[in-house]
Amino acid sequence: MALPKPLKDLLSLPTAAFEESAVMDYILGVSKKLSGVSTQFDRYGNLLTRYRHRPPATPPLVFTAHTDHPGFVALEMLDQRTVRAAFRGWVEPAYFPGTRMRFFSNGCWINGRVLEVTKEARVYAAIGRTARPEEVAVRVAEPVAPGSPGMWHLADPAVRRDTVYARGCDDIAGCAAMMALLERLSRKKAHADTYCLFTRAEEVGFIGAIGAAKARTIPKKSPVIAIETSKALPSARIGEGPILRVGDRASVFTPGVTAFCDRVAKRLAGRRKSFRYQRKLMDGGTCESTAYIAYGYATTGICLALGNYHNMNTEKRKIESEYVSLSDWKQMVDWFEALVLDKNGCGGEGAALREAMEKRFAKYLPLLDPAQPARKSKRRGKRYKDL
Repeated sequence: MALPKPLKDLLSLPTAAFEESAVMDYILGVSKKLSGVSTQFDRYGNLLTRYRHRPPATPPLVFTAHTDHPGFVALEMLDQRTVRAAFRGWVEPAYFPGTRMRFFSNGCWINGRVLEVTKEARVYAAIGRTARPEEVAVRVAEPVAPGSPGMWHLADPAVRRDTVYARGCDDIAGCAAMMALLERLSRKKAHADTYCLFTRAEEVGFIGAIGAAKARTIPKKSPVIAIETSKALPSARIGEGPILRVGDRASVFTPGVTAFCDRVAKRLAGRRKSFRYQRKLMDGGTCESTAYIAYGYATTGICLALGNYHNMNTEKRKIESEYVSLSDWKQMVDWFEALVLDKNGCGGEGAALREAMEKRFAKYLPLLDPAQPARKSKRRGKRYKDL
């Protein structure tokens, strides 16, 4: 089974927080070739794409995913073979010493091995951790240019049966799904209007998303659907469909937007027996949805269940490739398309739920007659007296 092109291409690229240019350049290059798609960067370097062709009257949806993955950034050469590097993101310190990694410098990969963690930092409470490695010393095969991104030395993306293995699925797989959506809408010349926002530096506290919210990069009236790959849980398993994420460790997402995604998914599942999805509270961490909610956006989340979260194989206690289900990924793209093309759009779910409740209320209203309990009580009292 072959990997879809946007997934394979993006998973092959180097990235780290604030050094996402390889991913951004790819997305920009492909987007510019798509009919109906426009592109622009905001003041913080987030990339906003928009597909618009004969748009409906409903407000456009916004899909958003981050372009970074926990990784290294070269700061300086301490000598000809030793790099002082930042590590941006969270991985347990015990995974670092002696582990192979590599920098992408001057157009090629340069192999290295972590010598030690030289500096640790406290992290934001919202992330749910108390400390993370901030700087490391790395032994390299040759000098590395400052600013070069680095990732763990793991194999290029590959698929085995239904499982996609890669250096960093989080959240590059989400970006690839959004690219697949744009390509599909453009190819079909769909009558639709939607945004895809590719953000920076999520792994150090959703910095790009905060900037986009503060700058109003996306319209305030547009519902936001933040895309993630989230740590698989016993109740949220890989291969059982993409997940409607109703909340995270820090917040519960906007009910109306969540209900909209749920309605569209149910309808899709009714039309196509092969489509499956899950609805879960993924509270293992905090995601960009919480950032958008904090700044007043109506937001929910859709995610893929992720294996070896942040490359940590917790059973073997070693760094390994992350992995997701290819069928989950494909179904997520189908779900995106169905959301964009839904004729009713987001916003009617509250009214539909209220209408159902009104019907139920009317049915049982006679039983709420205030005199009913009193009459029943008198009858019971008289019966007890006769006994």
